[in-house]
Amino acid sequence: MKKIWHIGRLDLKLMVRDRAFFFWVLLFPLAFILIFGNLYQGSKTDAKASLTVLNQDQGRWGAYFAEKLKAPGIELAIVATAPETYLRMLVIPPDFSLKIERKAAQELQFRKDSQADLKAGAVADTKISQAIVKLLAELIMYGNRDMKAFFAARSPYRDLVQVRTRLPKDTITKIPSGFDHTIPGILVQFVMMMVLIYGGISVMEDRKKRVLARILYSSASPAELFGGKFLGRLLMGLLQSAILVVAGLLFFRLNLGNAWLSALNIVVFAAAMAALSIFVGSVLRNEEMIIGVSVLTANMFAALGGCWWPVEIVPPAFRALGRISPAYWAMDSFHQVIFFAKGLETVWPNLLVLLAFAAVFTALALRYFKISE
Repeated sequence: MKKIWHIGRLDLKLMVRDRAFFFWVLLFPLAFILIFGNLYQGSKTDAKASLTVLNQDQGRWGAYFAEKLKAPGIELAIVATAPETYLRMLVIPPDFSLKIERKAAQELQFRKDSQADLKAGAVADTKISQAIVKLLAELIMYGNRDMKAFFAARSPYRDLVQVRTRLPKDTITKIPSGFDHTIPGILVQFVMMMVLIYGGISVMEDRKKRVLARILYSSASPAELFGGKFLGRLLMGLLQSAILVVAGLLFFRLNLGNAWLSALNIVVFAAAMAALSIFVGSVLRNEEMIIGVSVLTANMFAALGGCWWPVEIVPPAFRALGRISPAYWAMDSFHQVIFFAKGLETVWPNLLVLLAFAAVFTALALRYFKISE
């Protein structure tokens, strides 16, 4: 184990000493984060269900109805003139009181911003439904008495009716977006790209320069040699991930959800890329080809896997095709943990799929791993 660690640590040192290392590992990814993070800013969301009530009513019933909308889970704003911006707004018409007193049909307008949070919207919908049903119940119990005497004669009413609504199971209530989507996406893309490029080129050069042969002629076994090379590339991926995560936490307020699950997701994904990089470096014989194949593979996997845009919003056929990409399973795990607050019981199949990718890539790397030309 000591020899494996020594070989892996040496590979990591050589990568860090490269003058272009921090440009490709930090500066270039940060530029992508700034561009895509601002391009795909998060949708307008509200922790409390904000509801603007535009009360145009000329009588007392509009204010009475608006009072019924107040609740701990509702951020209520009652206004007399329409605001320029709002997430959701209920419009009480000018003849609201007149129609109630005449026992005529009512029509309320409920307007929503198309980007407003669905879960918060469901809370507001529920509260509006509750208020309507409660008011109707009071009117029914009041009977045929003079409506103008309602406020002076009525008895206090408690919650006669409970109305509860919920979204269907597995409904997406928040589309992954903003920096919380962009940073994991760029992390996954650049871990793929950099581990494949650096890891693949170093394997190819070590083989051509007979570095692998000299290591093997020492007391290291073939298994220790392969294990050291695998560890070195795994450390490359983990170092780059750590740099981007720290930058995200410091500058972009990155939310990782369950940090342990996000970290486990990174480790398993980096392991799959470490094995793939050894395979790439074993079968390709020149630097230009390794760079070209690595960039093409990383970008293709990133596009299919949802690194550039949330895979939740793409057509089902495209999403099904994305399952061939290891990035898909890593990004889906990030989304489940960060945006939907899921735990290990939800993401463990994704982790198993990534481990399967790692096993397949490791088998290919072992099959084609060569000590010399």
